[in-house]
Amino acid sequence: MNMHKAPSPSPTFDRLAPAVEIISAFQKSAPVDVDAIAAALGIEVVVDDRLPADISGKIERIGFFGDRYRITVNGRHARTRQRFTIAHELAHYALHRSLIGDGIVDDAMYRSPRGNDIERQANSYAATILMPAPLVRTYYRGGMKDFASMAKTFDVSMEMAQIRMRELRLG
Repeated sequence: MNMHKAPSPSPTFDRLAPAVEIISAFQKSAPVDVDAIAAALGIEVVVDDRLPADISGKIERIGFFGDRYRITVNGRHARTRQRFTIAHELAHYALHRSLIGDGIVDDAMYRSPRGNDIERQANSYAATILMPAPLVRTYYRGGMKDFASMAKTFDVSMEMAQIRMRELRLG
């Protein structure tokens, strides 16, 4: 198991600020630093090479009082998949924190026993975290019209770049 040692959260963030506000503060440049977002939210990120291949990651409450959170991602998956998984779990934190309990586990298809609607919401917000619309449009207007360049710039998979650009009606 490889543990990321995340830096202490920036003192400029109010710990009680909504997660969405903290996330948006990191969406000013590409690639969006999901590890820094997690650190700013006080969420530990662990990369675990022992997870089964069909498990992408999970978010769970930890600590004696269950007042802290940990995201675990599959260390055997590609870094772009890991980044999406972290963003997906951050989305669960921002949108579904009350449902987390002892963990929401997501398989390689980003499905969970918690239900398809919740997973779709987390997937959609994860795409928004990694490829924020204003930033994608800025790069597109600047001449970056192809999926491969967008994928490389935002450090996401080609498939994700295609889906996100089509959602934004670009290309």
